[in-house]
Formats: sequence, C-alpha cells, structure tokens
Amino acid sequence: SMAQWFSDSLRTAIAAVNPFAARAQVQGIAPGVVNHQLALTAFRSSGMMRKVITVPAEDRVREWRDWQAEKPQIELIEAEEKRLGLVAKVRQAEVLRGIGGGALILAAPGLPTEALRPETVRKGQLQAVNVVSRWQITGRDYVKELTDPAFGTPRVFEIAGDGQQTRIHPSRVICFRGDPLPAGAGLSEEDAFWGDSRLVRVLREVENSDDAQRWFAELVKKAKLLRIGIPDLADMLAMPGGQAKLEARVATIATGENVLNATVFSSASSKEGAGETITDYQVTWAGIPAMMDAFDQRVAAVADIPFTRLMGRSPAGMNATGAYDDQNWAKTVSAGQQLETRPCLEQLDPILLQSAGVTNPSKVTWRWAPLWSPTEKESAETFKTEMEAVTLLQNSGAIPEEAFNRGVQNLMSEREYMPGLDQALALLPKNIRFGIAPENDGTDPSAITQSGNGSEGGDQTVSPTTRGAGGSNGAPARAVNDGTEAQ
Repeated sequence: SMAQWFSDSLRTAIAAVNPFAARAQVQGIAPGVVNHQLALTAFRSSGMMRKVITVPAEDRVREWRDWQAEKPQIELIEAEEKRLGLVAKVRQAEVLRGIGGGALILAAPGLPTEALRPETVRKGQLQAVNVVSRWQITGRDYVKELTDPAFGTPRVFEIAGDGQQTRIHPSRVICFRGDPLPAGAGLSEEDAFWGDSRLVRVLREVENSDDAQRWFAELVKKAKLLRIGIPDLADMLAMPGGQAKLEARVATIATGENVLNATVFSSASSKEGAGETITDYQVTWAGIPAMMDAFDQRVAAVADIPFTRLMGRSPAGMNATGAYDDQNWAKTVSAGQQLETRPCLEQLDPILLQSAGVTNPSKVTWRWAPLWSPTEKESAETFKTEMEAVTLLQNSGAIPEEAFNRGVQNLMSEREYMPGLDQALALLPKNIRFGIAPENDGTDPSAITQSGNGSEGGDQTVSPTTRGAGGSNGAPARAVNDGTEAQ
C-alpha cells in the first residue's frame, strides 16, 4: 500500500543517514579474529582501503633496485628477475603484508622439506617464485627456546594443495610479515609470528571515511526530491477509495515533474480547502567538503601516508604542503624498504644470483633506486657540479689516468648523461678508450720530427709518447688544456 511504501521509505532513509547504525554493526576487528575472507572482503569492498594498502607496496618496488656489478653480470641478473616476474611478485607480497601477511615460495631443486643451500643451485634452476597469503600456509613446531636465534619462528611450513598437506623447509619460504606485536599479548604463535596488519590498524578510520562519503551521496540524492504536503492525508486514507485517490494525485505530480517539466498540484478553493504544498528539499552544503576532508586526513594520519599522496591533492581550505609531504613520504618509503623489504630480498638473492649464472655472487651488491627522478633543471645542475668535481680531481693527479678514465666513463654510463656512449666507446681500442700509456720504446718523449725542408708550413709530427698521451716516465697523462707547463 501507499502508506506502507511511505513508511518503509522513511525508515530506509532514516537508517541510511543514522550515524549510529553503522557503528553498532562494526567497531573494528581484533587481530586474532581476522580471517582470510574477512580481510579480502575489507580490502576489495573499499576503494580507500585498497589505496591505503597498495600505495606503500607500489612505492617500495616502483623504481626497483640498481645492481652494483660488471655490466654482463647485471644483464644476467636483470634477465633472471624478468623471467621470474620478481617485481610484480614482490609487490603482491607487499600488498599481502598490509592485509595480514604473505610469503614467496621458492621452487628450487631438492626435496621441499630439505634446506635450500645456494651453492647447490645452478643456472636456471630457480624454477619459479610463487606468492601465497598467510592463510594458505601454516607454521608448525615453533621454536620456543629463548636463546635460539630462530625463536618464535616455525621449523617447517605446511601448505595445502591437491587435497594434501605439503611440508616446506623455512629456507624455501620468504615471509612478508607485519609490525611485531607486543610480547605477552596472549596471541597464538601463528598470530604473533605474522605480526600486526595495516588493514586492522586503519579499518575504523577507513570505515568513517567511507560512511561520510556514503551519507553525502545519500544527501545529494535527497536534495533532488520534492517535498509534497497533502492536506488531510490521514483522513483521505481512511475514506473508501482514498488510497487510490492518493496514488493518482501523487502520480500526476510525478508525471508533471518528469515528463512535462512542470509541477502540477491542486490549487486552494473554498470547497476543497488548501491544495498540495510542493517545495524542493533545501540542503546547506557549506562545510561539508571540509568535514569529508577531515575524515580522509584521519585516514592519512593513521595509515602514515601524506594526504597529498593518498588523495592526489592538498586538503581543501589548507595551504599546499606537497614538497614537504613528498620528502617525508620518501623517508617513510625508504625506511620500509630498508627495514622490511630488503631483508626479504636478501634471503632470496643468494638463490637468485646462482640461478642467474653470476660467477662471483659475493662481490655483487645493490641499492634501492631513487624514488623520484629529478627535473631537467636539477639534472643539468647536478651534471655541472659533478663535472666540476671531476675536473678538480683530474687536475690533482691523484688517480692514474687509466683508472680515472674508467671511472669517469662508468659515471657517465650510470647517470645516462650521454645516450649511446657505451656503444660508441666499445668500438675503440682499449689504449685509446682508456688512455693507456704505451710501453717505453726508447725514443725521446720530447722529440719532434720535422718533415719537408723545415720551412714555414711544413708538417710536424708529434711522437706518440709525448706527455699528452701518457709519458714514458710513468707520469699520469694530462689533458691538453689542464694548465700544465711543458717540461
């Protein structure tokens, strides 16, 4: 009936804008009761939650890492990383870390229950790096001896697959865990091992932000509604045929609004009394954007992500703090890379380097690539400063010419100041490329052979053993314009 419809709609509207209804349903989730389905539901159902979890994960691996080794070795390593899809796998594991925990499973030679020793891995034998969540693997036989370096970690993992449990040695499992929880919190060994979850920490704030957005959306819908005041509504419904009459009158008004773009209502008359009163719903919008930003700022604060990074803009009504926020966020990401992501990769790298075919893995190191690229102006200023320092170093004569040239060429290659430089230098003989001094052939370095009759304009050939090409006396060669006086 119309009366029932009106009553139900009113109840629905009140429930939609009631700030106490949602709070009565969920007041946060304790770490000990988070299961796989609940965590994934919270992650997938909220765009804000997804962003809070994925932003740190993406920024940690976005620029990846720079290997410090000979170029052929670097090419082997990068090819192996690409074959395994390592960047995407680590990103996925970092997302799982934020949700509750994840791990990389190394598919390598040997029985799964045996320890994986890097020296036993040959080129190409790291078959795959697979990602699992903490709910897909279970730790068994946790170390309880306080003096054991492995205290609090399992001696073996179990993973379900094909209807059976497979036992895996911890050396084949790289765990991406959350922040450690306080000791003596009364949690299970499993929950204590995996630690705190970013999702649990920000859940309530994200709920508040999502609720504010939802209530505002409901308010926008409500602002379009007409307010129809029907005189003697109760008496009309009590009369025979009153419900049909009410429905017809409301239908007429709705038709006028939607089809005729006009409001049709009964005007007042002495016989019928006052007609319908039709008004638009009035909403005061002032202050609503600032209130919504306040909820989002709380999310950013608890998630430890700058508002400008999380939302892509500065808060409404506040001064922009983008540059300052970028600096703080770079420090936060770098701390996460060093304290959480790097230990996981260092567990993987000995296996990775062996599988890549690197000849001397112990000599290979790496560092995180810069998170943000400099502007063209900044790059030009850096290049100028570096070249001035290089010139001063060259003039000092402290470094032999060949070693100096190798270092400068490597610097230019790493900075990529001159595209194609490596290929161009590779075409040159080594004695020309690196300025290697020729062996002493007994000639006078200062000798100049005159061709022709010695008259003006005659050809002059400078001996290849002059000081400019690296003296035979072992002195380091100098640039032509380095200001060195002839001796």
